[in-house]
Amino acid sequence: MLLHLLILNIQNLVRFYNHKFLFIFPRVFFFYSGIFEELSLSNSQDQLIISFLNSPSIYYANGALSKLNCYELKFLNTNPKIPIDFFHQALFIHHLIIDNPSFSGFLPSSNSKTLFNFQINKLSIKDISIRHLKGKHFPIIFNSIYELTLENYHINGGFRSFNNRDLAQRFPQLRILKIFSCSIQRIISRMFEHLNQLEYLILNGITTIEREAFFNLYHLKELNLGKNILQINPYAFIHMNTNILLLNQSYQFQLNDEKHFCTFVQFSPLTDLKTFVQFSKNLTDCSCTLRYLYRHLDKSFMSLTPYCYSNSSLYILTQEERICYFEQRLLQCDILPDQGITIYGKHYNVSYFYQQQISKQKNHLSFFFRYRIYYIIIAFVLIISLYLIIRKQHDNSTYKHLNRLLNRQRISRNETIDVIYDHTNQILDPIPSITSRVTKV
Repeated sequence: MLLHLLILNIQNLVRFYNHKFLFIFPRVFFFYSGIFEELSLSNSQDQLIISFLNSPSIYYANGALSKLNCYELKFLNTNPKIPIDFFHQALFIHHLIIDNPSFSGFLPSSNSKTLFNFQINKLSIKDISIRHLKGKHFPIIFNSIYELTLENYHINGGFRSFNNRDLAQRFPQLRILKIFSCSIQRIISRMFEHLNQLEYLILNGITTIEREAFFNLYHLKELNLGKNILQINPYAFIHMNTNILLLNQSYQFQLNDEKHFCTFVQFSPLTDLKTFVQFSKNLTDCSCTLRYLYRHLDKSFMSLTPYCYSNSSLYILTQEERICYFEQRLLQCDILPDQGITIYGKHYNVSYFYQQQISKQKNHLSFFFRYRIYYIIIAFVLIISLYLIIRKQHDNSTYKHLNRLLNRQRISRNETIDVIYDHTNQILDPIPSITSRVTKV
């Protein structure tokens, strides 16, 4: 039975009932050093839960958690400025939960020579207001923490990114990392490069996985991509390994052979090195990517596959190679498993596909050089034709211009000037309007 020590902000009251303690304190109170030193409880690390709730003016005294040994310690809506000295001489905390929207990291120790030997197994920080999480927010090295949860559900602009090098130094034994942030939509390239000891990576709220997003994660046992995945780069899963890849909660993810066949090729090596990829159950189109991934699947895992595959007839399953042409599709992939590929009993070394790709490129080049004389002749004919067309257009434009000038001169010579008579005075103009041409004989 758990012993629950609950600290609230109403009034002073102490109750004892059936091995459950409830302590209620006023809103402002102080912790003196060693408040838990006289608390004796057998197996307290498995039974004692301590919660500090709704106390924004709480003061954290140095060494107040001396001799503390508990299963869970939780801070909810309390003073966000938590000094690391508050945990000085604490013994064991299985799970430390900090749920303060304005928490900005632990305050560093006032004494640089202070040693911290207390043990924490799990650390959860919720509603992080820090934009870029760095090592300075964790002033000591937490050698015992193997699970870290970083979440931000409500703070706009908070927890946009983190420095994975710094976190790897502060949590050298980290094996489980859970991330959710309303501000992080993409897993960028090499985002977890220095957290190379991770075994479980759980992501949520992510829509896009970019190239080499999980670089250097070769010890993963489970990679969970959460509910919101929409786009996956063709090179998202290179330079990594995992036993289980979970996409089963991303109902809006559309699996496409043209985009994703080569993306998931590396997860299907030899039959004795299986990597199980679980997609959403509601996939209606049983693509060749699914057929390729599940072609060696044990019957015990058939119920975990999408309905379109688990409900397929035996005849359809035996015709997968004829329908999908796996060998031809694999020739289009740049990245293939190093161990080789087995397709319906026939094993292909990875070098086979690379050699085929190289020979295909050489064939294209040899085809060009074999008929290069024809290409040269065609190019020469095209150049001559282009020259003649331009020359003809130039001549036509010159002819039109000369014709226009000649027409203009002809019109000017044929122009006549009308003679105007004044009928009132009846006087004729003695000078003719047009000069007459005289010829002497």
